[in-house]
Amino acid sequence: MAGIVPFLGRMLWAAIRWVGTHPQPVVVWAVLLAAPWAYWTYAREAPIFRVERVVLPSQSALKLRQPLVGDNIWQVDLRAVSEDLKRQQPWLKTVRVTRQLPDAIRVDAIPRRPVAQVKADLPAAQAAAYGRAAQAGRWYSVDRDGYVLPDGSPGPADHLVRLSGVGAVTVGKDNEDKKLALALRVAAIARRTPGGVGRHIAEVSVANPEQIRLLMDDETEVRCGSEEELQAQLGRLQATLRAVAKQALAVQYIDVRFREPVVAPRT
Repeated sequence: MAGIVPFLGRMLWAAIRWVGTHPQPVVVWAVLLAAPWAYWTYAREAPIFRVERVVLPSQSALKLRQPLVGDNIWQVDLRAVSEDLKRQQPWLKTVRVTRQLPDAIRVDAIPRRPVAQVKADLPAAQAAAYGRAAQAGRWYSVDRDGYVLPDGSPGPADHLVRLSGVGAVTVGKDNEDKKLALALRVAAIARRTPGGVGRHIAEVSVANPEQIRLLMDDETEVRCGSEEELQAQLGRLQATLRAVAKQALAVQYIDVRFREPVVAPRT
């Protein structure tokens, strides 16, 4: 231990002598380290970086609770602004807040994209506005994450697949109901099936997860098995539909749980 202290002292003295005889690298490193700090100091105080305008989405009810005009653009907490705006309209997918140098803040509202619809009871706070007949349930669109959007209608929309047999869902919130998640996955698998099968599916029923049922064009029932079997079964359905079309048959239901699908003609 006694020998370490003199050794460290000699090393320190050698380093000091080297710096004294070779100052250029030290100066370069000092400049490199000081430059970002100097720029950041300038950026936080320069008038050119003061916010002059905030660009909000057109035809939007979003409002800033605190004016940002006059603030330094680098000191605006973009995440805090985004979260505050998102709380105003929780049905939005997200609210993106970005800097547009040198002096503007831009706000973009990213909406949720409906992929299906469910029938749900109206929230108590809104029920009185629709009357007793509508309180029993309205149709609400739902995105792929299970968020049920708040704008409902008395009847289903023609362009969205109906999901039935799901559990109770809450309007205006993310829903973690397992059957709802299953129905959304089934609808997504159907949309990806070649041959345009998904375009003809009007309803997905998951009342029994082991016996998924589809309704095509509101007139033909398709009986399937579980989700694990669905991909192969939809392939059988595609082939069966081609055969039915060639024979110009009107069918009541198609059971694709078997290797040779069972087809029942409409009587």
